[in-house]
Amino acid sequence: MPNYFPYHIHSWYSLLDSATDFRDYVDKAVELGQTAIAFTEHGNIYNWFEKKQYCESKGLKYVHGCEVYLTETLSLTDDKGERFKVRDNYHTILLAKNHDGFLELNSLISKASDDAHFHFKPRISFDEFLNISDNIIKISACLQSPLNLNNAKKVSDKLIALKTTDYGYYDNFLVYYDSLCKKYDYYEVQPHVNSEDQKEYNKYLLDLSNKYRKKLVCGTDTHSINQYKAECRSMLMLSKGITFKDDDTSSGENTFDLTYKSYDQLVEMFKNQGALDEHIYLEAIENTNLVEQSIEPIVIDTSIKYPKMYDNDEEYFVKKVYRMFNEKLADGTIPPEQKQQFEDNIKEELRVFKKTNMCGFMLSMSEIVCWCRENNIPVGFGRGSCCGSSVAYVTDIIDVNPVQWQTVFSRFCNEDRVEVGDIDSDYFEDDRPKVYDYIIKRFGQEKTGYVLAFGTWASLAAIDGIGKALDRKWIEQNYDKYLNREEERKYSEYYNRKSIKEQEFFDKSPYSLQRIKQIKEEFKQDEEKAKEKYKELFYYYDGLVNVPTSQSMHPAGIIASPITLADNIGEFTSRDGKVILQLDMDSCHDIGLTKYDILGLKNVGIIGKTAKYLQQSFPKSKDINWNDQKVWADMKKSPIGIFQFEGDYAFQMLCKFKTHSIEDMCLVTAAVRPGGASYRDQLMQKIIHKNPSPIIDKILEKSYGYLCFQEDTLKFLQQICGLSGSEADNVRRAIGHKDMNRLQKALPDILNGYCSHSDKPREDAEKEAKEFLQVIEDSASYQFGYNHSVAYSMLGYVCAYYRCYHPLEFLTAFFNCSKTEEDFANGASLAGLYKIKILPPKFRYSVMEYWMDKESNSIYKGIGSVKFMNQSCADDLYNLRDNHYDSFVDLLRDIYEKTSVNSRQLDILIKLDFFDEFGNAKELLRLVKMYDMFGTAKTLKKEKLANSDVVRAIVERHSIGVTKAGKESKSYTQLDNSAIMNECETLIMSLGIKPMTIKERAEIQKEYMGYVDIATGKQEDRPKLYILDVKTLKSKASGKTWARQITAQSIGSGKQSNYTITSKNYHEEFQVGDVILCKHLEKQKDYWHITNYEVLVNI
Repeated sequence: MPNYFPYHIHSWYSLLDSATDFRDYVDKAVELGQTAIAFTEHGNIYNWFEKKQYCESKGLKYVHGCEVYLTETLSLTDDKGERFKVRDNYHTILLAKNHDGFLELNSLISKASDDAHFHFKPRISFDEFLNISDNIIKISACLQSPLNLNNAKKVSDKLIALKTTDYGYYDNFLVYYDSLCKKYDYYEVQPHVNSEDQKEYNKYLLDLSNKYRKKLVCGTDTHSINQYKAECRSMLMLSKGITFKDDDTSSGENTFDLTYKSYDQLVEMFKNQGALDEHIYLEAIENTNLVEQSIEPIVIDTSIKYPKMYDNDEEYFVKKVYRMFNEKLADGTIPPEQKQQFEDNIKEELRVFKKTNMCGFMLSMSEIVCWCRENNIPVGFGRGSCCGSSVAYVTDIIDVNPVQWQTVFSRFCNEDRVEVGDIDSDYFEDDRPKVYDYIIKRFGQEKTGYVLAFGTWASLAAIDGIGKALDRKWIEQNYDKYLNREEERKYSEYYNRKSIKEQEFFDKSPYSLQRIKQIKEEFKQDEEKAKEKYKELFYYYDGLVNVPTSQSMHPAGIIASPITLADNIGEFTSRDGKVILQLDMDSCHDIGLTKYDILGLKNVGIIGKTAKYLQQSFPKSKDINWNDQKVWADMKKSPIGIFQFEGDYAFQMLCKFKTHSIEDMCLVTAAVRPGGASYRDQLMQKIIHKNPSPIIDKILEKSYGYLCFQEDTLKFLQQICGLSGSEADNVRRAIGHKDMNRLQKALPDILNGYCSHSDKPREDAEKEAKEFLQVIEDSASYQFGYNHSVAYSMLGYVCAYYRCYHPLEFLTAFFNCSKTEEDFANGASLAGLYKIKILPPKFRYSVMEYWMDKESNSIYKGIGSVKFMNQSCADDLYNLRDNHYDSFVDLLRDIYEKTSVNSRQLDILIKLDFFDEFGNAKELLRLVKMYDMFGTAKTLKKEKLANSDVVRAIVERHSIGVTKAGKESKSYTQLDNSAIMNECETLIMSLGIKPMTIKERAEIQKEYMGYVDIATGKQEDRPKLYILDVKTLKSKASGKTWARQITAQSIGSGKQSNYTITSKNYHEEFQVGDVILCKHLEKQKDYWHITNYEVLVNI
């Protein structure tokens, strides 16, 4: 039965140009009896390995390809000698013929997105295309091919329209044209029935093929698996404002049918098209099989690829382990009583690392973390199962002592489970770029790359997107019925906004923004009901939800490899210059690449900064008293700043359990997770759970008899049943995956081992063992990681330690690591608890960040959050803090002469009362104006002082106003600037100039700081409320306003709160920015109601 090779296929990885999963194409190809398939995405090879794996799992040959973009030249030079890029971006299909072609194609695609090549799309130049080897099959692609001369003419015309000339673009294109025609291996004809352009182009290609003796080949340019997905594609594109009129399937009048076709459907389409004779198009279809037959299957090395560090990583690592072990013994990091256990652990772990080829990986992790510590970059104590490794502790990968905390190595590494090593590390978010840069420099840019990730349309995003598309469609269909398009265009251009009439029309759309918001709310309440009610929108929903719509970078992962990545894997360069692989996290893992997760954790930054403010290094676990009962007691004052327990429920459980040890914290951490529900209540009451036997109770003694941790399962299987670490972990995983065959295979060894440790008859002992195995099976899905929990509990404890003993430094660090309004509000709350004052930015005290003043037990806000400020401005002003100034004029002189502070920055800081020790803002602003006039002037024209007798008298006392001949001069000369400014300052300070009102200050703060920061500290000002927001609350039934909900800040305390004012109590109008005096306040059902108030003026 005749068939063909589908090589021109676009899946949803041709972002925004398809809504079809590549798996659907593969399944269809198998159904049709096809033997191979190629995915030729637009300009990328995203997740090509995942596609290859799926193809091969279905018995289908995977062909590596891409529809690349070509440009005549990377840039042209205009009349001014400046280079500019041309948006021509022609289409061409490239297929890798063999492994060398695979490497070459990946390299081309990797290059295409760098700054020199990219212009709207990743692309390669004609010259680069003409240099492609015979290891790549080159096919001319669709109507956007460079062989279609109409495309070049359109580009030339656009250039002429924009720049009056095409700078020889079209003439140069014609020079290339013959070479392009010769370079292609095949010319692609397509069967689209309704396109006159395609018909003419097919005929043209037939003539071209005769002229250059090139074969025609049938391309389908498939973008959708079926008609439904084609309609979804149209919605996807329309939502983003992308429209191609010729293939609009949503209207039912598509020129291009881009759905997947069978052989018979292709034949029928060519027949109906009528552009080519039957024997021509049948041969073109058959030529697809010739293409496929000329392509060798690509074999990919999926072995684990750890980066190579030295000539012999294993030997180097072993030496490093024992060197650092001896150092830790010598300095007391490892106490003498732990020496033998460490030696035994290290010997066993090194044996496992050698067997799994992990020595190089462990060495690389050690070098990364050691570099961070050497460069004062804080690193968390540890994360994940790695905290069970003594070797990791010795080599500073972690700072969790496995012997001290009894963590378990086999949970981390299993000699029978060969997979890519995985160690995550925690850093402060701001330090992560430094770590990435080190990894790139250490291993080389050509062998490192960030990991690909995708943004998708989740449920609500899909509703938004479909709604936007339907809204655009409705507006286009109805616009001319209601509005005059030309009149509205002129109005919009003239007023730079929509007319009221046009806006009212937009609001009529059944898919307006407000309507979509309502649909989403109904969907959240009842999905099925919403789908039934809004059938048009939800018709597309299933076809678009979870479809990738954008590519990005994995939030933490970076790859380091022993092989070059541009050719072996494929890369692209993001617009901010980051090199990202063409594979996502799962594909990187499957192909054996090593991923380093550099994770951001705010609390690591808080601890690191606190230590820095104390002029200490990041704390080492060996130096910390983990049993300080003062810390455990203080921890229960507040959840704020205590890692893992900042949530109300977790903190409540921490207090309820009367936590007083790291082990206790670990138990609470496990219990508060959803999986801990089965034992949580009993554990919180410390009710001891009895297990099938005392020897099991002994293993679970520290967890009150409850099986909370995966490591407890391993201890049972190793210590009681006698299994090796690897065997125990294999059984644990088998139970977790419900692999009963593997469990039954291991059962005799488990029972024999258990019985040998039991003093009961074998029958009873076996019954106990099987009973506990059932407990393990029932709890496998919710057991938590003890290794991980220890490290994270240690972080929480150190936060509590610093908060207890050094609250000022801790809170300063807390503020400087905060990002959200909630963080800052929590910080303010904590400051109140520890009697620490939070003050606005002030001269002598403030730096770029928050900074502390120990004498007054205060923290001053930094000027970094103020618009237009910078680090040098902050540093320069802080450097003046210890100088004595008798007047503001003296300070002004230093600011002008010794700092980089400019006039705008100075003006803003004065308005924010930064210099209020010298006077109020209005006084100081007037002084600056005078200083600018004659603070440093050598001469001054008299006419400038014509309207100020007092100032003129001051200047006359300290200057010369006559010529040498004794005649009146036009200017004052020989000004004594200091004397003049000192008298002016005395004058201004004597005038009684009133300070800015509270409303004026608030508006300035909002403009330059983004928030209002007024707190007088006076009791009488507490009921004075600055209005930050006003919302009108309406009845759903009647639509009438029943209340106003306001967000306001107390001028006395600075605290923000929400209040309700019902319509019957709303007797005086106010708006955002007003100040009201709350005369009566009462609480009704957890809400504060203002029942009487007065709007204050001139405040």
